[in-house]
Amino acid sequence: MPFTFAHPALVLPLKYLPKRWISMTGLVIGSMTPDFEYFFRMRVRSIYSHTPPGLFWFDLPVGILLVLIYNKIVKDKLIDHLPVQLNQRLSQFKGNPESLSSPAYIAITVLSIFAGSASHLLWDGFTHPTGYFVTTIPTLTHMTHIGGHQFYVYKLAQHASTLLGGIAILWALMSISKGINTQVTNISAYWAKVAAIALVVTAIRLVCGLNYHEFGNLVVTGIAGMFIGLMVISVS
Repeated sequence: MPFTFAHPALVLPLKYLPKRWISMTGLVIGSMTPDFEYFFRMRVRSIYSHTPPGLFWFDLPVGILLVLIYNKIVKDKLIDHLPVQLNQRLSQFKGNPESLSSPAYIAITVLSIFAGSASHLLWDGFTHPTGYFVTTIPTLTHMTHIGGHQFYVYKLAQHASTLLGGIAILWALMSISKGINTQVTNISAYWAKVAAIALVVTAIRLVCGLNYHEFGNLVVTGIAGMFIGLMVISVS
């Protein structure tokens, strides 16, 4: 699978649509939501979130919850503690839209979450061994040789698309016009606390049986711990 934080790259072109048609927050969060089953389990195991039915009963409600947590709890404090280059570009998005509780805004946000989650499944369909396109397009399961190593074409597509997605997101962020600097002075303390909570969560999982050789499970546990840290620090 492509790295979770590369998935928003696929919905970035939709920012050029009229703002009344989309919620970029919904699209971006929705594009990452299917991977939250990994974070909830703290294990690279997904039974529900990467399936068409799961789009409706897992991804959509979880995405709505994440949008609420982000807008109401995490966003402003997170932006204030970002490096100055990001802070100046994202400070304009602080606060909640006045229409946050309007029926039209809610409907657009819900549809955007759904579209973002669907884009995640579409991307994974080309890069996951059990993905729809991998199982129906034989070329994707062929082996290719690079630098003396063998790779499945779908695995190569996975890593290449993650890299390209990351570059696209970085470019999109750097293309945002700079606004006011709302960065606070205790940035290091904020991120140190988030990291400490993530380490505690990871340590607890290791004590509870997580094998440190299981790199993928270790990564998703650390990311889950980071999200927990962001929420805890935001309400403290």
